[in-house]
Amino acid sequence: MSVRYTFEKKMRIKLSKRDCFEAELLAQDTVYLIERFAGVEPKKVDGNINTNTLGCKAEYAVARVLGTELPKLNFLSDNGVDLWSGDVSIDVKYTTSEGGDLIFNTADNFKAMVAVLVSKTSQPNVMRIEGWTNKRDFVLLAKKKDFGYGERMAMACKHLRPIEELWRKITERKYA
Repeated sequence: MSVRYTFEKKMRIKLSKRDCFEAELLAQDTVYLIERFAGVEPKKVDGNINTNTLGCKAEYAVARVLGTELPKLNFLSDNGVDLWSGDVSIDVKYTTSEGGDLIFNTADNFKAMVAVLVSKTSQPNVMRIEGWTNKRDFVLLAKKKDFGYGERMAMACKHLRPIEELWRKITERKYA
């Protein structure tokens, strides 16, 4: 007989002041590189810093839960991988709305072994981990959606697995 655990609530992670500070610096450095070397208009930079700060905080939250190294600055691209836990590659995606969709431009953009979706909360130092999926399930369950700038692949949050399950799988993989 197999037991399946269900978690009604999404995991909320409170980041330390240091983690928030480092995430903000990482976001500023990233936007600086984009502005300096990719020619992004300066007026878009403030919005990019805010968005990147939340994305970096999302990566920090996942890193803390899964016990991975913290995210690092990538000069060119992360190639779809934000974190590593052993030999498991992880792409952390951020959404502004709790219960939002996990979105990739195309299924081919899902490069990591797993993707984890994180959303912001009303508290600037608290992130909500919505859940995770692997590429096979994403391709199976995602639907094409147009968000106003072309079709993208979106998987409803209700189809994501609880982060506790990913933590368990990674831990078993490491120590089995």
